[in-house]
Formats: sequence, structure tokens, C-alpha cells
Amino acid sequence: MAKKKVLPIKEYKLNNGEKRYEFPVYLGVDPLTGKQKRTTKRGFKTKKEAELALHRIRLDAANGTYHQERAETR
Repeated sequence: MAKKKVLPIKEYKLNNGEKRYEFPVYLGVDPLTGKQKRTTKRGFKTKKEAELALHRIRLDAANGTYHQERAETR
């Protein structure tokens, strides 16, 4: 039998009682610093939506096309 891969998706609740989903993801090693790159994405309304985003991010990271979004600061 094939072993089913466990995804790191977790459920959490908002203050108003709504459910949301989040996951941490490993992005590889930064070639400039040699340190591991990780991020956490959250706020997905369904588990399926979170799974799709996780797989997209993993695929983009493997292809080298993933760029982290950063908030602009002044």
C-alpha cells in the first residue's frame, strides 16, 4: 500500500468563530546567505484552498520562480 502524505495544514478559529486554515512551507536554501527559507501562509477559508496554495508554492519554489511578497515600509 502507498503511504498517504500528510500535509502540514492546520485549522484555527477567528474571534467571531469562523474557521480558517494555515500552513508553514519550506522554500529551500537562500544562495546568498546559505540559510533555510521558510514562510507561513494563512487565512484560507477551506482546506482544499489551502492545499492548492501549498502545492503551487512548493512547485514554484522547486522551479525557482517563487518570490515572497513583502510589505513596503517607509
